[in-house]
Amino acid sequence: MKKIRVLLYSLLAVLMLVSCDENGYLRDLYVVPKAAFEIEKDTYDVFESVHFVNKGSGQYYVVYPGDANHVYGKEGDTGFAAASDGTFSYSYQEPGTFNAVWVASSINENGEREFQVDSVTVKVVALDGGLDNLRINNIYRMSEYAGTVYYSSYGEFISSDSLICPILFDAWRDATFNSIKAKQLVNFELSSSLAEMYWIDPVGEEKKIVSGSTASRIVEFVQDGKLEIQNFRVITASGVISDYYVAPVMIPKMTKFSINGVEGTVTRDIAYYDRYNITLQLADDIDC
Repeated sequence: MKKIRVLLYSLLAVLMLVSCDENGYLRDLYVVPKAAFEIEKDTYDVFESVHFVNKGSGQYYVVYPGDANHVYGKEGDTGFAAASDGTFSYSYQEPGTFNAVWVASSINENGEREFQVDSVTVKVVALDGGLDNLRINNIYRMSEYAGTVYYSSYGEFISSDSLICPILFDAWRDATFNSIKAKQLVNFELSSSLAEMYWIDPVGEEKKIVSGSTASRIVEFVQDGKLEIQNFRVITASGVISDYYVAPVMIPKMTKFSINGVEGTVTRDIAYYDRYNITLQLADDIDC
């Protein structure tokens, strides 16, 4: 019986030693969590890398950038684990003002997680406002080309918020489905996949349009029988609004050209919709 008691005491001593060693191991690893970080500047461009510099301490670091799906404290949103030294970089996909949150944490000797939180405001801007390009699709079927060829007008930026879209005279004259007088299908690309595009109708109502979607054939460039500048709007997920103004510009059709009464043959250039080729035969005694 005495031998059994000795064995039990020995086993208990070993268990106590292991338990003490585990607490000691956690004690040795424990670092008081202090959340503190910095960013390099006040304002960043869209897609520019933002470097978060750790100025605190802890065993683990998690960053919530503050953009869509990464907001600290919002149910279902997630953060990103930083490197063990707190190194972390992130690129925002859209303009806006974001509250980035830094969480530093450690496991204490009781196995409990302790944490501290810090935050900073990150301002992100888009130099182009968010609209990369725009075109009006298939305005007019061009009869001078063999086969089925449709004319599409590509917008040209003349300032940061203004574009011109050349319109062939034929597309104005022919009041058919494929005419600038009809409701138009617009294609465009935005800097951010999280942003949305709207057309502001004549009464000032925002109407959402989806690039290339048949259901978005709603844009009308003609009001009261005249071509009018149209207002488009890009709204990011963070609520930043950028307005754009698109002007349809008429390209007249050249039908006649002559020199000294000699008429030439006028054909549209196969490579450029707004250029014409002119062929004429002049007398030998005419200087050109």
